[in-house]
Amino acid sequence: MTQIDNYTKLLLDKKDLENPNSFEELGYIFIGPMVFNFFMWLKSELGNSDKILFNSREGYFFKEIYEIFKNKYDLPESVYFKTSRKLAAISSFKNKDDIYKTFELHRFSGKLSNLLENRFGLKVNIIDDKSIDTSVEIPNLDEYIDDILLEAKNTRNEYLKYIESVIGNSTDVLMVDSGFQGMTQRNIQKAYGLKFKGRYFIYKGNPFLDDVKGFYHFEESNLKKNLIFFESIFIDKIGSYINIKNGKFVNEEYNESLQYFDEKTQIIEGVKQFINDMLNFDINTNDVLYVYSDMIFNLMCKKNYIKNEKLFDIFFHDNYYVRDNIKKIIRQ
Repeated sequence: MTQIDNYTKLLLDKKDLENPNSFEELGYIFIGPMVFNFFMWLKSELGNSDKILFNSREGYFFKEIYEIFKNKYDLPESVYFKTSRKLAAISSFKNKDDIYKTFELHRFSGKLSNLLENRFGLKVNIIDDKSIDTSVEIPNLDEYIDDILLEAKNTRNEYLKYIESVIGNSTDVLMVDSGFQGMTQRNIQKAYGLKFKGRYFIYKGNPFLDDVKGFYHFEESNLKKNLIFFESIFIDKIGSYINIKNGKFVNEEYNESLQYFDEKTQIIEGVKQFINDMLNFDINTNDVLYVYSDMIFNLMCKKNYIKNEKLFDIFFHDNYYVRDNIKKIIRQ
């Protein structure tokens, strides 16, 4: 075990892992170690970066946590970067093939009208609004292509103004996100001819991206199967940024009753407390491994390991880019 793992174990030995009694404890015990390790790794990966972009919505809490490390280690300035898979994708559409290629990486299951709106930004009243499953058959969208590309052009022009205002005079920008394939980064780079570095919690790989890494190993870590829990915690208090019109962002519909933002804020407070406790130790190493913290987080995601089931009533996952409905996350 590394020095960091030994200090983590020292803190967690004082806790009853199977019986956390609050959201703060849940965050302290199970999420704190993985987040601490990631940001210690990220610190060592910044190099000459002069601006850090924390992609929404995970970036809302990421940036708050980064500020703790920034103040401790005098790190570069950061920005909560308003983006989403949908917004970046729409900005990148320049031809028919770009539109159809979205199905190669991301399936969709639901009504055709919802696919057009939630993936391509097009509101259409369809009389015979059929349910589709793109893992079975890709729908014919040819009649909508021109309208999608017009929407894409307008969005691309509007979004560029925001991106330029964020980047400013920075010349070495690093983008941070949870994972998997860096498609938000890829699509922004494709749309505007930009180039960022990328650092992710977990990264599967993308042949179109250079200087991109992930901390948690995609094949060997448990985070691949547990990321949905992680993403359910790291949210914003408003819906995803899905478009920009006349200089104002458009946000996805936000179902406040299923977001439990206050409870997730309590989880993050537990994470911050763990980080502050760790930083009170004399940590003098950049040797950071993911294995121990990954094992701890996996315990949280395991069925029946934590006895207090009420702590898990707040875990939902909304991903309208691939499906119509909000999903309750169940421990396996």
